[in-house]
Amino acid sequence: MERELQRLLKEIEVAEAKLAEKEILLQKAEEFSKIGRWSYIFGSKLLEWSDETYKMFDYPADYAGALTDFYKDSLDEITFDRLPEQVQKLQNSMSPQVMNHTIHTPTGKTKLLTFNSTPICNLNNEIIGVEGFVKDITEQIAGKKGLDNFFNLSTELHCIVHMDRYFLRVSPAWTELLGYTEKEMLSRSFLDFIHPGDLKDSELKINEFESDGLPSIYENRYISKSGEIFHLSWSAKMDDETQLAYCTARDITKSKLAQSELLSELSSKDLLLREIHHRVKNNLQIVSSLLSLQSGANSEEKHLVKLYQDSQNRIKSMAAIHEMFYQSEQLDKIEFGKYIEKLIGDLSNTFISRDKMIEFSMDVEPVYVNLDTAIPLGLIINEVVTNSIKHGGNEDGNVTIFIKMKSIGYGKLLLTIGDTGVNSVKNVLNTSDESLGVLLINSLVEQIDGEIEQMENCGGTTFQFIFSDKPKIKP
Repeated sequence: MERELQRLLKEIEVAEAKLAEKEILLQKAEEFSKIGRWSYIFGSKLLEWSDETYKMFDYPADYAGALTDFYKDSLDEITFDRLPEQVQKLQNSMSPQVMNHTIHTPTGKTKLLTFNSTPICNLNNEIIGVEGFVKDITEQIAGKKGLDNFFNLSTELHCIVHMDRYFLRVSPAWTELLGYTEKEMLSRSFLDFIHPGDLKDSELKINEFESDGLPSIYENRYISKSGEIFHLSWSAKMDDETQLAYCTARDITKSKLAQSELLSELSSKDLLLREIHHRVKNNLQIVSSLLSLQSGANSEEKHLVKLYQDSQNRIKSMAAIHEMFYQSEQLDKIEFGKYIEKLIGDLSNTFISRDKMIEFSMDVEPVYVNLDTAIPLGLIINEVVTNSIKHGGNEDGNVTIFIKMKSIGYGKLLLTIGDTGVNSVKNVLNTSDESLGVLLINSLVEQIDGEIEQMENCGGTTFQFIFSDKPKIKP
């Protein structure tokens, strides 16, 4: 029994020696890295520091009071006021915490210390205290004179913030912009200065920034002491070692107001342009109605009626373009397939007859064209389809017309229009006695800098048009 006791005592002695060696090594590591240790038990209010921590606080050897009193007396006013809130967070969180404290040492120095902590739990897994490390980051924050000058003399809104949502340092530009003193800004959470309408989005951005640590750029609004609203554009970068964010904000209020005025002006012009398209369409419809009346007055002159009807169809094709533009969400272009459907519907109604059926087959990709292209293309389709309706009948007199449109790459579009009629005429585009329709087609193709070809051996009359989706319009 005695031998067993001696053996145990020997093991304890060896363990204590090893522990003492490790303590010495740990102290040397602390001294080398300038990182101290600390712990605090909530119930007994027992605060313990390592030697390096004492050095950071410039703890006097002759101090006779309690360590907790010395610690509290060292804190600056802002840090002291926030201490109860931080202690409560430590008591209720199982997660590691980071705190930054500004202290004034007995030797007259002002230091910024960062405390990392983890909870100490009893056997019931209840938090009874905290322990961790402390590091002096004064030089990293206050910097040397050159950095101080950069910070203080810059007109930019520089700041250093901690993830506890407080400013640690702000450049004078902040106080000039918002009207608060530096003390007022450092003693309140920076969330208090954010416009209520931007608070939720700002917190989401901050949480993302905390979680991924990547550089962040975002905008929000701040409210000055006088109630004035400023638009700020932020850029921020996290220092992983200290968990501090180095931020620069720019006042973009003037550019935001200018942008708002520009959008308002564009909206007014947008409305005006829609009104112009609407009025042009109405005027074209009036012209079409006048032609219809004139056609009725000359109903016995069949060749005149035909001319009036052809002119009406051309005018309607242009009116439909303007109608689609003022109804479109984008005033600079329209989806041409929808326009073709409308144009075909109008032509079908114009030439509806009991003597023959008119069928259309369409295969049109979602292609967008601008006004300068849409009107010539609409007139071209009107001429070719009208010609097919009149002359492209099958043996039974019925008409089948097909229209295809697709992109062929390199910014080019291919439009194919044809019929399956039996009265196909070759070289329509090159005949010596060109009709008005042929002259119009050739002129419009040239206007949009396109190419036209009549296809051979297609069983009817078929044309192919190749043109740019952004053509250089010829006068």
